Amino acid sequence: MTTLSRFAVLAAAAILAGCSAMALVRLEPGKSSEADVRAVLGEPAGGYANPDGTRQLAFPTGPAGMQTYMAYFSPDGRLARLGQVLTEEQFRRIETGTTNREQVERLIGPPWRMIAFPNKGQVAWDYRFRDAWGYLAEFSVMVDERGVVAETVTVRVMLDRGERD
Repeated sequence: MTTLSRFAVLAAAAILAGCSAMALVRLEPGKSSEADVRAVLGEPAGGYANPDGTRQLAFPTGPAGMQTYMAYFSPDGRLARLGQVLTEEQFRRIETGTTNREQVERLIGPPWRMIAFPNKGQVAWDYRFRDAWGYLAEFSVMVDERGVVAETVTVRVMLDRGERD
């Protein structure tokens, strides 16, 4: 890829990122409806109803996106809060041996990729994100045959020389 081509791709990505960030600003907790959120973020990849009448919807920026926005709605259907959940803080809430697959999805949304490890009896749920140092990284949640988290692994993604994400 030529330098000019790379610049064009990076410029387009920056413009799109800016547009989506500006659109997110229009969403106001307490005022925006689920329809407003869908108009800005598109169709959710997952939805979760809670016993108290609240709901949450997951909006990954995929495929292999580094952000998943979770929109939380009050019982009246208004946006209560909206946040990016692919963070190390959220990952620390996942506990081996106790957190199950539904809880993982409620915490950080659906994975961008799943890889089966039949010999271990586990499936890796993979999530791409930026770590605290700004590096591209991958967080894997190993889910066992019972649907419980067996382990988690974080690995920085190494790019080829000259390649940018």
